[in-house]
Amino acid sequence: MRAGIDTRESDTSKSRRRRLARRLIAVQEEQCRRLSRELHDDLGQMLASVALELHGIRAGSPEQGERLTRAAMLVDQLSARVHAAAWNLRPADLDHLGLRACVEDLAAMLCAQLDIPCDMDLEALSRPLAPEIALTLYRVAQEALTNIGKHAQPRRASVTAHICDRRLRLTIEDDGRGFDADATLGSRALGLAGMRERLALIGGELSIETARGRGTTLYADVPLFADMPLTD
Repeated sequence: MRAGIDTRESDTSKSRRRRLARRLIAVQEEQCRRLSRELHDDLGQMLASVALELHGIRAGSPEQGERLTRAAMLVDQLSARVHAAAWNLRPADLDHLGLRACVEDLAAMLCAQLDIPCDMDLEALSRPLAPEIALTLYRVAQEALTNIGKHAQPRRASVTAHICDRRLRLTIEDDGRGFDADATLGSRALGLAGMRERLALIGGELSIETARGRGTTLYADVPLFADMPLTD
């Protein structure tokens, strides 16, 4: 009898922690959305105005002209970084264009950056998904593709999605260096832990197949309908 009571208390405690964690993620995402909008709308517009002013100034000497050109280039570079930071915080297209378009953009940008081919089959992401599922899969794809860009040194990559038995699987694969999952430390380990936690909160799972020199395949499996909404 006592053991049964302890188990129920443990389950209740776990349920409360899960609800608290989900609310925390929701708050964090709202903060990211607001900061992204401020970066794009306020700082982005100010930088664009400064760039226009610099381009419109007529230099009095060749030396001044060179300095103005360099200043304009720096402003343009800063503007691009602000835009990228705003996108990473919260892509506006996720709300308007949907998950498929955003994941395709992430993969295309990575492969263009690395100058490698990328196979994509993301038709399954075109279907309507619960907002928390779409957001979680986007964050997983973002983290996984960022890791490929930082660590993998691949010759090719692929991003696919399929539906089976009322679950959706997102697969991200590369033929790069691979890694020892058990011995991974630092930011990559934190990133993997974060992906697992996010997926667990919507009833999903993360699995990874990798070995040094043999590439990496990441699987993110989620239910098509979240079993626990973000509200109480």
